[in-house]
Amino acid sequence: CPHCREQKELFGKQATAKISVSECAPDGQNSQSTLCAQKGVQGYPSWEINGTLASGVKSLDQLADLSGYKGSRAF
Repeated sequence: CPHCREQKELFGKQATAKISVSECAPDGQNSQSTLCAQKGVQGYPSWEINGTLASGVKSLDQLADLSGYKGSRAF
């Protein structure tokens, strides 16, 4: 999806390679739509951070805030 592609571009190729991704679209490659439905995913991309779902493209700073990241923000 265009939003997921946008999110991956924010991370860059090296970081994207380290992210665990679950495909939620029923017609997507290796779809895990049942798991996504169980989790309550309603939009893409969605992030599950510390047991809480957050949907939509997020800046790196927003993801750092959601995850409690305390390291350098020189992204």
